[in-house]
Amino acid sequence: MVKISLWEGLLLGAVQGVTEFLPVSSSGHLILARSFFKIEQLPLMFDVLLHVATLLVVLFHYRVLIGKLIISFFRFLRRKNSAQDKQNLNLISAVLVATTVTVMMALIFRKFNIEATSPLTVSILMLITAVFLFSTKFISNFIKQTEKLGPKQALMTGIGQGFGVLAGISRSGITITSALYSGMKRKEAGDFAFILSIPAILGALVLTLFEEGAGYSVALIPTIGAFITAFVIGLFSLRLLLWMIKNAHLWYFSLYLVFIGTFGLFSSM
Repeated sequence: MVKISLWEGLLLGAVQGVTEFLPVSSSGHLILARSFFKIEQLPLMFDVLLHVATLLVVLFHYRVLIGKLIISFFRFLRRKNSAQDKQNLNLISAVLVATTVTVMMALIFRKFNIEATSPLTVSILMLITAVFLFSTKFISNFIKQTEKLGPKQALMTGIGQGFGVLAGISRSGITITSALYSGMKRKEAGDFAFILSIPAILGALVLTLFEEGAGYSVALIPTIGAFITAFVIGLFSLRLLLWMIKNAHLWYFSLYLVFIGTFGLFSSM
């Protein structure tokens, strides 16, 4: 049994709630937080459970859209879909394509043992994320926006999310940036990135259960505290990020990542 205190659980839950949605890498921050506060290595299942907490935030925030997608999907299966279902079915198709690309990249990373677990590597990847986020400040100058959500958008966004499996690369940040580079409008890019996170997080949970089994070795009370904290703080973080995307303020987070990445870089040397 891995022993962590309640305050450590609350701290890690708060870090997850803030950084899962804000484009600063939740996994990277969890690694740096554990390193800085001398918290022992926790089983992967603990990180996955924190991601499940923030997954519930996405499901809650997009509950209306998700309901419409489910209805449109079953209408399609019954061959009774109408013209108004076309947009929803197009979104479902794009999610399937992007998710397939992400899974393929994750398998390639796993096969060649490409991962980021050390504070030094995480810090470097945070600085790389900062470069991509900063570029969104100028993206409207050379990328033509489109109303269409097609194969190009799904492919580019799926590739972006694929790199997000590496700690230090913000999943939300790189996915939204990739969506913007594909020509998607800001609001649509944010919405698509978070809808796309649903199968990604569920897949990670299933894979972890398969590899580690159902056993769990972290104290229950700190885990519950971390889970609730991640959910509550995540609600506010998601809404803040969507507002910042809409108002073209995504690049602000690059400044923070430069600071935290540089701090982590020198702290780990």
